[in-house]
Amino acid sequence: MKIFIYEDRKDVYMDAYFPGGARPGDAAPPLPAVLICPGGGYRLVGTTEGRPVSDKFTDAGFAAFILHYSVGEAAGSLFEGWESFPPALDLIAALRLLKDGAEDYMIDPDGIALTGFSAGGHLCAGACYSGALANAGLLPKALILAYPMGGGADNSGDGQPQPDFDVARMPYADDPAVKNLPTFLWHAKDDAMVPFGVSERLDRRLGDENMPHTFLADEHGIHTRPFFDPGWFDKALDWLAAL
Repeated sequence: MKIFIYEDRKDVYMDAYFPGGARPGDAAPPLPAVLICPGGGYRLVGTTEGRPVSDKFTDAGFAAFILHYSVGEAAGSLFEGWESFPPALDLIAALRLLKDGAEDYMIDPDGIALTGFSAGGHLCAGACYSGALANAGLLPKALILAYPMGGGADNSGDGQPQPDFDVARMPYADDPAVKNLPTFLWHAKDDAMVPFGVSERLDRRLGDENMPHTFLADEHGIHTRPFFDPGWFDKALDWLAAL
């Protein structure tokens, strides 16, 4: 099922998947839900972190939504803040659609988790920690970040550090809801695209902010192949169930 975010754009949408053959409109108890943001360096929306991830979540009883957000030229060439960053605006609009249409999508509007991979993890973290989602009344129940992209010279890209773009260095919202957002962070030490140090730095920042989080470090993994070793996902599900 495809859910378009805007009436006048076909490139920004959600793919929706439901467990056990359920369909929107079925009379059923509300389902836990997850909104998935794949990676792609803001150049494209990758496929290996989309449907394979949604299948894992639907197997676990979740309604899963994959966000195809603005990329390439549509993502903007300069970063001017999370409140105006086009992919963040897409994320805000997608969460609003899910919450407003929760009954139609058979989901619990207060039970939506947000998960992002690489650039998608950067997007989710920045939108949450900056307060952009909280200001819109759309902060998720929980945040799961897999090898999130950084924002400077110690990331996979070139150039000088960009503090406002780096989720480990940028200003965090002084909002109790943001400060208490549970975060699960996972990264492999031998990631060849986004250095493990990016997540180490984010882990330290979350600790400095006294924000509830779990950091899972694996010895081996392949960037863009989240189920090279699926053990992290089972642990993330257990963590989510315990909230």
